[in-house]
Amino acid sequence: MDMELLKPITRGFKVHIDYQLRMANAKNYQSIFSRHVDVCAMVGTVKDGLLKSWFKSMTKYSNFMLNCPVEVGHYYMHNWKMGSSMTHQFLHPGEYRSRVNFFYGKYQTKTEDRVLSIILKSVIHN
Repeated sequence: MDMELLKPITRGFKVHIDYQLRMANAKNYQSIFSRHVDVCAMVGTVKDGLLKSWFKSMTKYSNFMLNCPVEVGHYYMHNWKMGSSMTHQFLHPGEYRSRVNFFYGKYQTKTEDRVLSIILKSVIHN
């Protein structure tokens, strides 16, 4: 993944993550994990947890900033794979979808200023 950051990321930058699972033979996904995170605070202060371990792992394969503000520029993440040591016990083999919305303000209100929306699909195998 390569990306160009066109505007700096400053304090107050948040992400809403909705991690979903599609059961066998189902058409729709069901939410299994939904959370708002202040990105700048998480990167700087969270000592443990699933999101922190994923981010820490990603930094080995990227030039992501470890603090805010994040300046305008080229950022990348190459060859990162979520290994089995980073999957939490609730992540069983199956089809998953992550809806990720980056924003400023308050989520799903008039003050929300959405910056980026991403949908990631993945399959976890035994």
